[in-house]
Amino acid sequence: MYDINWNSEKVESHKLEYIAYKYNFFYEGHRAIIDCLVGIHILSQELYNSKQLALKQLLDNAMQPRFKLWAQNAAYAHKDLLRARQYRWDTHPAHGFKAWSIELPENQVATEIAYLKNEIYNSQINIPVDIFDAFSRFSLNSYVQQDKNKYTDKINWINGLQNAK
Repeated sequence: MYDINWNSEKVESHKLEYIAYKYNFFYEGHRAIIDCLVGIHILSQELYNSKQLALKQLLDNAMQPRFKLWAQNAAYAHKDLLRARQYRWDTHPAHGFKAWSIELPENQVATEIAYLKNEIYNSQINIPVDIFDAFSRFSLNSYVQQDKNKYTDKINWINGLQNAK
């Protein structure tokens, strides 16, 4: 759902029925096998703007590391701002705290950390960030299987962003 940039392809919703409609086919939804077949059919389509196959964009993006930022201890008054930016209320699987979180590609992390520091916390704060690769993102035990040494350069980069004024 998130590994194809549907907005840049002029598809305004991530809903399967809507994407099928945009590609000019209709089906009787909400049956598992039919939904799977429709998903496969959509992945075989050429995207409107990029002109590449949907499956190719999905695979290219799925292989990129993703970053999950946690707005831990954000004030309740900011919930609507966070929700408007696509944050979701979630429980951290490894540490157990509840917080607003968002999963982003690398090129959006710096902007989002700056937003959190300036608009949500209004202070220097260390924002919890998890890094996932394709294997750990789609694994049931993603937090157990993460190799912290694999992303030392990314962790150092994030620490630098968080310490910047």
